[in-house]
Amino acid sequence: MSETTEKLISVIIPCYNVSEYIDRCIDSLVNQTIGIDKLLCIFVDDASTDDTLDRLYVWEEKYPDSIMIIACEENGRQGRARNIGLEYAVGEYIGFVDSDDYISPEMYEKMYEAAKREDVDVVGCLMQREFQDGRVAWKDENYVSSGKRIDINDIKDRKKYIMKRLPGNIGCKLYKNTPELFEGLRFPEKMAYEDNYWGALLAFRIKSYYLINEAYYHYMINYGSTVMIGNSEHQMDRLVIELMKIEEFKRLGLFETYHDEIEREFLELFFINTLKTFFARFDEIPYDIIRTMQQNVTDLFPEYEKNIYIDEFNPLQKEFLKMIRVNMTNEQIDTLALAYRDVLRKYNDPGC
Repeated sequence: MSETTEKLISVIIPCYNVSEYIDRCIDSLVNQTIGIDKLLCIFVDDASTDDTLDRLYVWEEKYPDSIMIIACEENGRQGRARNIGLEYAVGEYIGFVDSDDYISPEMYEKMYEAAKREDVDVVGCLMQREFQDGRVAWKDENYVSSGKRIDINDIKDRKKYIMKRLPGNIGCKLYKNTPELFEGLRFPEKMAYEDNYWGALLAFRIKSYYLINEAYYHYMINYGSTVMIGNSEHQMDRLVIELMKIEEFKRLGLFETYHDEIEREFLELFFINTLKTFFARFDEIPYDIIRTMQQNVTDLFPEYEKNIYIDEFNPLQKEFLKMIRVNMTNEQIDTLALAYRDVLRKYNDPGC
């Protein structure tokens, strides 16, 4: 690949067995209004076993100056693919797109303009979640912080950011390519939910951000993806990731200063969301793992009921939190799971 035009943005796209979706994703990238010549699209094929790699090479032939293909011989999951992509990233900014998603044509032009104008570390946009047939499942709501530069100047500002964050996943953001943000920060490899780890640590590095109040990122509900497959052992990775975060926060000396914020996020991501996943997608509920989760929470956060953000949980989340202290039988857990599935069916929700 030659570089005939200066690249402004590197976009990292991990790919694994996405032959059915990859053309849609690439088409949305090459048709960006900023100009494909301003982008370096780094596709990291994670040892696909279908014809994903062949399709990537077809696109590379069409856009040799803007598409880079890296073919891995061994599957390392999205974390390793993203880490590899970061090694090749050039330009002022870095973005991420999942290969089964797509983005609106104006996304990178608008985000780049905002990043340059506001001179911030991160620019975010909203996300729209869609079914494969084009129906909209849900869309991010408007944020009061949109349309203005936000600076993080002290611990109080940092706590506020940790609690609110920018909406959407890492694909909804454009990151300034600086050592302050990226040096030494990598994704966990061979695990799902690797972006939960990376994003949580990045939250302590960001000093300024700007949010565009438009849903430019289109997150596609893919029932064959890692996080959607029922009965998948990869769902357990969420638990490992959250425990890894706690250890890293302690190592970095952040745990005490940001205890309530870290605790609140742990309760939601480790306990509530994992329970919802078990209840929605597992034919056989892993009772022993749930009991281990209960013990993990009480060991790490024995006074979690006193968390200053506890009232921000919605009523359903509060009901899940009540389970932490209760020694339930398998039959009682099954009853709760069935009740939760009924709620999902009522609202046509694919689950957490």
